[in-house]
Amino acid sequence: MATQLACHSYLPPQEMVPVSGKEVAVQLNDRGRSLVGDRLGESVMQVEGRLIGSTDSEVTLSVSRTVMLQGSSAIWAGESVAIPREGVRSFRLREFSRGRTAIFSVALVAGIAILGGLISLVAGGNGRPGGDGGCTVNCNPQ
Repeated sequence: MATQLACHSYLPPQEMVPVSGKEVAVQLNDRGRSLVGDRLGESVMQVEGRLIGSTDSEVTLSVSRTVMLQGSSAIWAGESVAIPREGVRSFRLREFSRGRTAIFSVALVAGIAILGGLISLVAGGNGRPGGDGGCTVNCNPQ
């Protein structure tokens, strides 16, 4: 779960198929779009997911997301899809980004602290312990 909340980035494109089990983004060429159009959509340009396996003729992914030429995307539930190798432009390996995750974590903690302060201020906190309106001497009238 924590790794899903962390920030990731994709390495530069490569032609070699990464090791099975790795998270990848498969860039499709024009031929690839036509070959998988009936299963993934006609204008898909990138398929993201976990690499299940590969042969000389195809790569198989457990698909998590597809990205279209227009920039829109669709979330998938891990369906297995075979993509012919002749339709693959390149592979991009997904990796954990320590720097981005650290920046995100610091920003998140700061945001929570600011939100907590604002809630306290709006809720009427006067910043003084006791909440007795500031009485300091002889506060209990007889």
